Amino acid sequence: MSTYKNILVAVDLSKDSPLVLDKARILAKIDDAALSLVHVMEPIAVGYAVEVTSVDIEGLHEEASRHARNTLLEMGANIGIPEGRIHNVLGSPAREIRELAKSMEADLVVMGGHGKHGFELLFGSTSSEVSHGVGCDLLIVRIPD
Repeated sequence: MSTYKNILVAVDLSKDSPLVLDKARILAKIDDAALSLVHVMEPIAVGYAVEVTSVDIEGLHEEASRHARNTLLEMGANIGIPEGRIHNVLGSPAREIRELAKSMEADLVVMGGHGKHGFELLFGSTSSEVSHGVGCDLLIVRIPD
């Protein structure tokens, strides 16, 4: 059995994130691996019906980013992940997770996954998108309905 040395945990900051983080923490402890934490924020989209000048998109991004960063720092501090291994990035979640895993030479990505239903059957999910092209092992923690 292979051992992991560099584990990237991708969280969406939902109520299910601690479950995903706990599974990764257990694996890291078994293998004496380093944990890194990532949350990817998708850009805020504004429809044509909204008058762009009335919406402070940059302010919304900054506030959301600040909130996400504080939440990530708290999650990381609870299990001893150093601040330098905590990442809050803006972009397409699947692409950003794959790119970060590659750049940090992760040998395992841990993330949550729900059973596919509804629109996910048609459009896929972030975890299935990450699986296409990730260069390391991927553990999808089953999130109960």
